[in-house]
Amino acid sequence: QLLDDKMDLSSYLLKPVQRISKYGLLLQDMLRECESGAHKGHERIEIQTALEMIQFQLRHGNNLLAMDDIQDCD
Repeated sequence: QLLDDKMDLSSYLLKPVQRISKYGLLLQDMLRECESGAHKGHERIEIQTALEMIQFQLRHGNNLLAMDDIQDCD
């Protein structure tokens, strides 16, 4: 408010979370390209590992939100 900014803090904190989802989609596209092209092996494994890491973080975040909703239920 002091900076005369129209966005609040929660809006700024949401951006990185949205970006993680986009990274997952990008990695899926890259993985498809590796499978259909000549890039098999080490590059594909690295992309698959990165994708699994992103998917784990997204699941973990969703699980934390669900647990928070359950705790606030009473």
